[in-house]
Order: sequence, then structure tokens, then C-alpha cells
Amino acid sequence: MAPTSLPLNLNFKVTAAATTNLPELPEKIRNSRVLVLGGTGRIGGSTATALSNLCPDLQIIVAGRNREKGEALVAKLGGNSGFARVDIDDANSLEIALKGVDLVVHAAGPFQQTEKCSVLEAAINTKTAYIDVCDDTTYSLRAKSFASKALAANVPAITTTGIYPGVSNVMAAELVRLAESESESEDKPERLRFYYYTAGTGGAGPTILATSFLLLGEEVVAYNKGLNNGAGMFN
Repeated sequence: MAPTSLPLNLNFKVTAAATTNLPELPEKIRNSRVLVLGGTGRIGGSTATALSNLCPDLQIIVAGRNREKGEALVAKLGGNSGFARVDIDDANSLEIALKGVDLVVHAAGPFQQTEKCSVLEAAINTKTAYIDVCDDTTYSLRAKSFASKALAANVPAITTTGIYPGVSNVMAAELVRLAESESESEDKPERLRFYYYTAGTGGAGPTILATSFLLLGEEVVAYNKGLNNGAGMFN
């Protein structure tokens, strides 16, 4: 990503919140500033839009490489949003971007073969709440190694919250819970299978395409009954 080219002390026009069918959030949360890294991409853009729909009062900074796409999204989000270019590989650029921000959403993938958790480190250093949509095991484990630093800094940090394995794992746990609570027998669920169906690319952008190819170049880790028993690859 290119270096920061827009000051992040943006002037926001506060608009009235549309509260129809939306949860009532505390005022402190409603007035939060959220930085969405990768905001011009498919996942980051969808995240920024969802956050704006959830709470129109949120001040959302869309950060990405494509100014044209970023400003187009900002125009849709309204006066509470702004665009900024941020270099996630530059610690100083990141820490400048995070000043005055309450939450950073890291959606600037791909996470595969990324050697550093630069955004997470900057978030801890600036005491900014952090969440990412990581879908890579190695990156996830590396991010979790910062747990003690995040706790010491009193910084909420959540990794791997994308549709897989984050949301899909939550769905699996919920299905097992329901099966156990609603079953009248003593039988417990023993196997749960996931199937993913797609039609073409599903509108995927270059980052998701790059992620797919990077994953194809990695060994597949297979688990059977919670154990990695070297069962080999599956398709």
C-alpha cells in the first residue's frame, strides 16, 4: 500500500442515526472512530458498509490503495466517513493512522505467507482495539502469540473472524450445542461436515484470488477426531 497521503484528522458531518430494527448501542460506541484497512476491497468494503448500516453515527475511515474506489464508497456511506491511504508495512504510517481511532478492522489480505503482524503490533502500541479477518492458520497462531502483550496493554484483540474459519467454527459449535440440548437421547454428535458451494468466482476480487493460489501451494493439515494423524490430503 502507498504511504499515508491524507491527514486522518478528518472533519466528519454527524448525521441522525436510523434506528429502525437496529440494536440500541451505548453513546460511547455510537460515536466511535473505526479504521477499516483494506476498505476498498470486497471484504473490507462490505465490512465498512455493514458497520455504517448497523450504526450510521460511527465515524468510518476507509483505508485502501485505490483512491477512486475508496472515495466512491465514502460517497455511499455518507458524511460520517472518510478515505485515507495507509501503508500497513510501515509501522510509523500505521501508528499515525491509528491515532484517535477506537477500533481497527484489518481486512487488508492476503494473510497467507505474511511474516509479521504489523497491524496488531501497531494497535497494541497505540492501545487501539483490533479485529482481523485472517483465514490463515500460521498467521492466526502468530497473532495469538501477542496475547500477553495485548492483555498487558488492556487492548481487546480478536483474530480470525472471517467467514472461515471464524464464523464457520461458531456455526459448528452452535449446531452441536443445539443437537445436544434438543436431543432426548444420550447420543452425542460425532461428525460434522462442511460443504462450500460457489458459482464462478462469486465476484471475488484480486486479493481473494491471490489467497486461493497461495493456499494451493501449501500442505493440507488433516485432523481426525481432533488429532493430526498424518491422514494425508483430501479434496
